[in-house]
Amino acid sequence: MEQPLVTAVVLAYNAGPYLFPCLQSVAAQTWPALEAVVVNNGSTDGSGAVCGAFAAKDPRFSVLHGTNLGSTGGRAKGLAAAKGDYVFFVDGDDLLHPHFVQTLVEACLSASLPAAACRVLPFSGQPPVPAIEAGPLQTLPAPAHLNALLHNKQVEYSLCNKLYHRSLFAGVPFSCPVRYNEDLYLNWLLLKNAAGLALTGLGGYFYRQHPASITHRPLEAAFLTQQQWVASFIRQDALGTALERSSEAFYYEKLLYLDSMILRQPDRRPFAALHKDLQKELRSGLRSALGAPGLSLPLKLTALVACGCAPAYALLCRALLTDRR
Repeated sequence: MEQPLVTAVVLAYNAGPYLFPCLQSVAAQTWPALEAVVVNNGSTDGSGAVCGAFAAKDPRFSVLHGTNLGSTGGRAKGLAAAKGDYVFFVDGDDLLHPHFVQTLVEACLSASLPAAACRVLPFSGQPPVPAIEAGPLQTLPAPAHLNALLHNKQVEYSLCNKLYHRSLFAGVPFSCPVRYNEDLYLNWLLLKNAAGLALTGLGGYFYRQHPASITHRPLEAAFLTQQQWVASFIRQDALGTALERSSEAFYYEKLLYLDSMILRQPDRRPFAALHKDLQKELRSGLRSALGAPGLSLPLKLTALVACGCAPAYALLCRALLTDRR
């Protein structure tokens, strides 16, 4: 049986010394039927030359140079050039487990599903030592896979730890009207087309954390408002479906999380109006949230405190809310 071709879409933007190790980790994949489309997304630090030199030595690699189209625009450009039966995305400063592709392809084929995911391992400094075993395979049939995307932290929002059959992109414009939570937005649209998701235990995607990462930047109002927009879009999109109540619980959880970020700021004054709006929504939706089966008991208790005592809420959020950017 002929092995399906898999395309890696690698997004390179000023990745500096991290780019070459990233490309090496793609080239070192154990799955033989592999091509890589590297998108030089307007780099100004010499990343384009690194891409070109790598592609000159490995015929499986091709490079697309151009202006900075943002992460979604750059990935869309690479996706348009992809020839593979399956596609996955890599950021140019991250690394892959050598069995990343093979594990996810075999998971898709074994489960007869068009998408598979692995675990994300954040790191700084030295990369993790990769484990050999992929761990048990879980099958999440529709719509449980979308419910897991919203509530199960084993299913990351990221596009980068997943393998997608190219059929999932049919009829889905690969674009997003916001910069923050765009991966969640696109995963929601793509996985809506899937009969489910195969979830492997492999720690297969190594996410590099460094000072330029979004988690280390000062908080912007757009970071809050755009995440709320994505959560609101999902809630509206799920109306009348089996995930209507789940998406409502997710939206309320997102409100709690976003408001907690404001309360954690040393200077909250720039976010005063947004904090007031979030508090208003939290209070108006409290009764419904307390009866929502998709909202955990700790979050329901947090909601009660959020609507009654903001200082105590800030302390509880540090302990109970985790970051799923």
